[in-house]
Amino acid sequence: MKWNYNNRIYFVPLILYFFLLEKGYFACKDNPVEFELEEVELIEIDDPLENPFKGFATWIGDTNPMFDEKLQYATFAWRDIEPQKGVYNWSRLEQGWGDVQKTEKRVGFRIAACIPGSEQNDIPQWLIDEGVSMRPYSIDGHQGFAPDWDDTVFLAAHHDFITALGSRYDQDPRVAWIDIGSYGFWGEWHVWLNESLSATQETKQAILEDYFQAFPTKPKVIAFDDDFATKYVTERGGGIRNDCLGTEASNNWYLKSLDRINPTLNENVWKTAIITGEFCGGTQGAIDGTTLRFNLNFDFIKQTHWSFIGPAGGAIQPQSEEHRKNLELLHKTLGYRFVIRRFVHRDDVKKGENFEFDIQIENKGIAPFYFQWPFVVYFTNENDSTLLEVETGIDIREWLPGTWSKIVSIYIPVSIPAGVYNIKLAVHDPNTNEPALLFANTNKDQKLRYLVSRVRVM
Repeated sequence: MKWNYNNRIYFVPLILYFFLLEKGYFACKDNPVEFELEEVELIEIDDPLENPFKGFATWIGDTNPMFDEKLQYATFAWRDIEPQKGVYNWSRLEQGWGDVQKTEKRVGFRIAACIPGSEQNDIPQWLIDEGVSMRPYSIDGHQGFAPDWDDTVFLAAHHDFITALGSRYDQDPRVAWIDIGSYGFWGEWHVWLNESLSATQETKQAILEDYFQAFPTKPKVIAFDDDFATKYVTERGGGIRNDCLGTEASNNWYLKSLDRINPTLNENVWKTAIITGEFCGGTQGAIDGTTLRFNLNFDFIKQTHWSFIGPAGGAIQPQSEEHRKNLELLHKTLGYRFVIRRFVHRDDVKKGENFEFDIQIENKGIAPFYFQWPFVVYFTNENDSTLLEVETGIDIREWLPGTWSKIVSIYIPVSIPAGVYNIKLAVHDPNTNEPALLFANTNKDQKLRYLVSRVRVM
């Protein structure tokens, strides 16, 4: 085309129009101002994270000298909780729990019918008066009397007691897990050196079934000392408790015991159920196990995928700076430790359409998070007001050690105003519907939500 003056008259305004359009001079609600989105960098932190269902479990009412831990535990004698038939002293069991909703320090507990060292009968006196026979025992320098586990009167009363216990605590958000107890010394499912006290397999199964019927939703673990009981519980989704961590001999005892049942038992269990335990030897055993034998026990805990330790070892006082570092490393390793590694998406999305993002999470711990808590995406504006809050449908129980990634799509409603939004992520406690889990990332706000990106809604 031949260039002339008239062409120039029309061409110059056209250039000016596109220049002004690019700069946003013709912006309106359907044509928002365009500018480059500020990038959000995902940065990992190395701090200990005081998260739920992991770390150290103290005795009920105690505190950990290093960490604001979120678990506490105790064993209770049956006689203290049901002093009269059908009359339950729940205040005794809940003594010292504190305001769990405020402290977030959930409780685990075990019921025992024979506690060597208690120097009294540990089943209710009224049950003895009804005819349950008591048989003498001797263990670790302690003498006492254990009930006849096979007695039908004992089993009927036990069924009623555990049923009442489950009615009160199975749906109680203050309770983190239940130790399946009742049988054996300390409720640990053994009668070591007193084999004449052993119950029949039918009795053991009846006691186990009482727990599964009474606590259908609450996580359950059992001490590993009885092969039949360990197999029965783990086949039904329960976890394992190791009550004698600390030395090469005791650690090997655990591995050999599980190998008798199934050489891959621990490997099968930890992906869906809790592995936990405590140190042998009380306070001194816990100190020795994290100083003199730290590497031995640290490797064993990683090998067997523990979520938490306690109560023996739940509140270890550091003996030196090196010991403090050992305990901090152990705390960061136990259970789960989530890092947001990737959050990728288009810069803009239209209202009424789906917003798709590619997310990657790394679990640097040794176990998953065993609870189906919602993973939530927030869109917040420059005033930090929430304009969109969406549950993603992601099942965080799938975040096993290693990396997990997924492409996720959420709907953007037409009602949301056009504009640029911060994208924040959080895991909600379903009991409060509030963010309640810490990631090993920066950019955490006061509500425990993590800024990961920005997006323009058009």
